[in-house]
Amino acid sequence: MDHEQLRLTPDLVQVMRASATHALAHGAAYVAPAHLLLSLLDDPSLGGALGAVVPADRLRRAADAAHEKLPGVVELPEGELPEGGDPPFPRYDSLAFRTRDGARSLYLDRDAYHLFIEGGRRADDAYRPKHLVLGFAAQAVRDQEILGLLGGDPQRVTEAVIDA
Repeated sequence: MDHEQLRLTPDLVQVMRASATHALAHGAAYVAPAHLLLSLLDDPSLGGALGAVVPADRLRRAADAAHEKLPGVVELPEGELPEGGDPPFPRYDSLAFRTRDGARSLYLDRDAYHLFIEGGRRADDAYRPKHLVLGFAAQAVRDQEILGLLGGDPQRVTEAVIDA
């Protein structure tokens, strides 16, 4: 499947909107990996299974500290604007999602963006929340911080999602 045209399922969009809401609730200006995992714990189809293997208290501490880390995104330059014209909003080399209430949009930080893309690589016909979790598990093999968020055992996380 062409991952440039991958369809996001409504339940994944809800997870992403919840992650933006979690980021704001924890005082962050960008969505970090911990916010994504907290929103996955809220997901009705995966939350129970994931909560059994992922330490929620560690995620909340990481979500509280996420605002201290630089987001790692780069603002994209605008094309030519009329003289004296300002761009309507800054754009970044990332993706933005609205909060649950639709009042704000937050960009994914660099790490969350890479996890989102990694999850998309695991999707076949449509991108679902389980694919995002599988992206986390795959990235945990290469990233100690992600491994710590998952509780140190990405295989258990993968098995929990596959069985859910």
